[in-house]
Amino acid sequence: MNIQAILLDLDGVLYVGDESIAGAAEAVRALREAGLKLAGVTNTTTRSRRQIMDKLAAMGVPLAAEDIHTPAALAAARLGQRRAMLHVQDALREDLQDVREDAAHPEAVVMGDIGGEGYPPETLREIFLRVLDGAELLALHKNRFWKKPDGLHLDLGAFVAAIEYAAGVRAVVLGKPSRDFFLGICRELGVPPEATLMVGDDVESDIGGAQQAGLKAALVQTGKYRADFVKRSGIRADLVLPSIADLPDALHLL
Repeated sequence: MNIQAILLDLDGVLYVGDESIAGAAEAVRALREAGLKLAGVTNTTTRSRRQIMDKLAAMGVPLAAEDIHTPAALAAARLGQRRAMLHVQDALREDLQDVREDAAHPEAVVMGDIGGEGYPPETLREIFLRVLDGAELLALHKNRFWKKPDGLHLDLGAFVAAIEYAAGVRAVVLGKPSRDFFLGICRELGVPPEATLMVGDDVESDIGGAQQAGLKAALVQTGKYRADFVKRSGIRADLVLPSIADLPDALHLL
């Protein structure tokens, strides 16, 4: 079956920090002109969907707000009317504005990126105690590490894993590599998973997660890509490309 839709990770694929990847905007335009359905999919929880769209527009990447899929919308849907403790950056709150916040008596705790070097011990203890009291643990993603302009940093997954271990629970992961995350986007686009290609720089969340959901997957050697880590993972992408700029000419290899 030919590829009908392409899901594009953002940070590490289209840009790193505030610097665009060379040829990214041109590649996205070429894919759209070829008639493919496109979606930007990200575990980023430091910006609202509107802010992400503005950033992409400034780089010349033709993706609208409705083309961008983040874990925040899934979190709001799962919470419904339940009380929640939110650990997210202020920028993300516009995507969670309908959530009922109650830090004292939450029915769920939402862990997202909070900036700086991550979660301080006192915040982890607070989450730990709420989860022990019965609050559901929701993780907007569970990435191990991410790439910033000054190099690799611990990501949210390390802090989520600490709570899981201490409280003896397993978090509900809403973003990549959640199977429901990928399949939900395929349903929205109206395409079967086997006709959808995920493009990412994270071999576990992007490539492994997509393949587990039945999608094809292309790994780009930009962003957080590290050859040694990919080899240790045991995950084999359907395509390995130097960068997103090479994708339009490589689709025929699938």
